[in-house]
Amino acid sequence: MISNLFKSLQNEKQNYLNAKRGQEFEERILSYLKINLGFTRIRREDLSGKEWAEVQNHVKNKFGTEFLDLPNSNLKRTFIYQPYGSQQFPDILVFSENKVIPLEIKFSSKKQTKPIWNSNVPRANAFYIFGSYEVGDITFFCGDDIVSRDHRQELYGFFGNIRKLQDKIRKTMPKLDITNWGFTPYIRAAFDQRKHKKEVVTNFFTHPNRTKIEATAIEKISLL
Repeated sequence: MISNLFKSLQNEKQNYLNAKRGQEFEERILSYLKINLGFTRIRREDLSGKEWAEVQNHVKNKFGTEFLDLPNSNLKRTFIYQPYGSQQFPDILVFSENKVIPLEIKFSSKKQTKPIWNSNVPRANAFYIFGSYEVGDITFFCGDDIVSRDHRQELYGFFGNIRKLQDKIRKTMPKLDITNWGFTPYIRAAFDQRKHKKEVVTNFFTHPNRTKIEATAIEKISLL
């Protein structure tokens, strides 16, 4: 059923891209869930404390590979928009017939061909929608088809190692800070895509595997 959303994104791009702001783009996706698929919007308060804790523990795991089973059958065909706020993953928590599906939406009003990832890389057990207004295109994918498990571990592990160095350096800073202004290193995790070898294609719209990845996303989400 939710796979119809992806098919709609393929076949009716302009209905979604008739928006210059990310909020408007997201509203069109929410509208499709409600009007075309019959999903009901709920709030996180509609889940019991135990149910929400189960969902939250699952979503916080950046290395998870499986989709969480519904904690309550009454949640079928519902969704929560921005469950953790506007700048936090995921944008939508979809409760299908059987599973909890994180859905992250990326949008650019400019001629951008890859999403801005900030402090997260694609998760194996989440789906992503990326639309670019000036490019006039939309694509979607499952995170597991974009970043391998080992690559994901190394990406996050890099900042883990850097933070250990940061903590070590900060222990020496008080001795050096004789003027007492408190300057110290600050590490902020951020990820980007770069063409570090000739085979790399960072453009999500012209990537040679795009058609295959979209087809795989439709197949995977139809089983959830």
